[in-house]
Amino acid sequence: MTVTTIGIGSSIEGAYRSKFAGSEALWQRALKVTPSGISHDLRRITPFPVYVDHALGCRKWDVDGNELLDLGTGHGSLILGHGHPAIVRAVQEQAAKVTHPSAPTPLEVQWAENIARLVPCAEMTRFVLSGTEATMLAMRLARAHTMRDVIVRIRGHFHGWHDYAMVGYIAPYYLPGSNGVPNAVSSTMRIAPLHDLAAMEEALEPRDVAAVILEADGPMGGTVPVQPGFLQGVRELTERYGTLLIFDEVVTGFRMTPGGAQQYYGITPDLATYAKAVCGGIPGGAVAGKADVMSDIAFRDDPEWNRRRRVRHSGTFNANPITAAAGVVATTLLADGSVQDHCAAMADRLKAGMNAVLADAGVNGCAFGTRSTLRIITGDDLPPIHDPAEFTSVVSPQRLLDGTRQPLLSAIQCAQLVEGLDILGGTHFWTSLAMTEADIDEAVERFARAVDHVVREGYLKAVRT
Repeated sequence: MTVTTIGIGSSIEGAYRSKFAGSEALWQRALKVTPSGISHDLRRITPFPVYVDHALGCRKWDVDGNELLDLGTGHGSLILGHGHPAIVRAVQEQAAKVTHPSAPTPLEVQWAENIARLVPCAEMTRFVLSGTEATMLAMRLARAHTMRDVIVRIRGHFHGWHDYAMVGYIAPYYLPGSNGVPNAVSSTMRIAPLHDLAAMEEALEPRDVAAVILEADGPMGGTVPVQPGFLQGVRELTERYGTLLIFDEVVTGFRMTPGGAQQYYGITPDLATYAKAVCGGIPGGAVAGKADVMSDIAFRDDPEWNRRRRVRHSGTFNANPITAAAGVVATTLLADGSVQDHCAAMADRLKAGMNAVLADAGVNGCAFGTRSTLRIITGDDLPPIHDPAEFTSVVSPQRLLDGTRQPLLSAIQCAQLVEGLDILGGTHFWTSLAMTEADIDEAVERFARAVDHVVREGYLKAVRT
């Protein structure tokens, strides 16, 4: 069958436009007032995004009234699901009391105490409003504490959208991942290859490195699973060269385990950055770390320190009462590990079901991931392997980072949405407390119909034996 090179193919695109007509109308309005009609790059969908009206548990409903089984899960932030009663109650009660007192509240103290009890490195915490802010502050802290300028980051890892985070994020890695990043910024960032301890040591040898920052579970939330021994090797190298280690736990924090990836892997960094689940899905974030580093933010009775040595950090909405109220509830509910274990069990069931669908359809690709963070990649150039461990060991890291390629990516994402299945970007997904085995089995059935539709359109070859 001939594949259409424009758009995503007649029958998939036709079904998509018919089902989401209200979203298309809204998008046409949005195009007149926002760039590309969206407010986040990941929400770009060909031919147009789906606009959501409301959600509950693991389901959401769009402006046309279509029900979607939600595996995007708030970009992973909603480990408790949409509209968890305790989160909703805390937000409503706090909104009625005060939303912006221009002063601290008791909630932020309790929130920081909860984090300190759960996270191995969290002797002290500073709250911010997003994961991007968290990694930016962590880098500033590391530079101030070590009196060094250079940050080493691993190519392909994602640390937000600020200037420093854009260096070494996407190929070609010698170019910033965005226009508008000053050349001077690149000189303060050093890029190391994935899982290469020899290259990491070479990057640290000049002894001008303030910190190494990485996603502890691998780039872009485990797209390339971390190799055994790598994190321990990096920890040993940073200690040898007097360099701080920053774990970006925006995705893994409070989701892998109550103490995040550092607890799961048994490696304690000097600093860790958070957003997502630490706030119960409400906008916010945090930097947590060892007291001697975090104390560089603290005021002293010393004008010289305060002006020249102290790390300045402001933010009108840091630890705002609504976010703090949700954060206190979330970190309390996530403390015993039962939520994380439930989500991991649901993810295992989902991986097995999706890989069975791919195998039965005779198409190449695999669903894989650690604990409750999942990825799926498909493509005719991939091997016919549907075991996650074998697949990720055979496929090169760069091919995993490339992900599902166009035009297949648009076709499969739209086919999923037509079947009522929302996977972020068509490739990234997470499970939540709200999901049951029945929900997972339903997701697998919807995925099977989407794959069948994509195969019938000719975007994937089916080789059945």
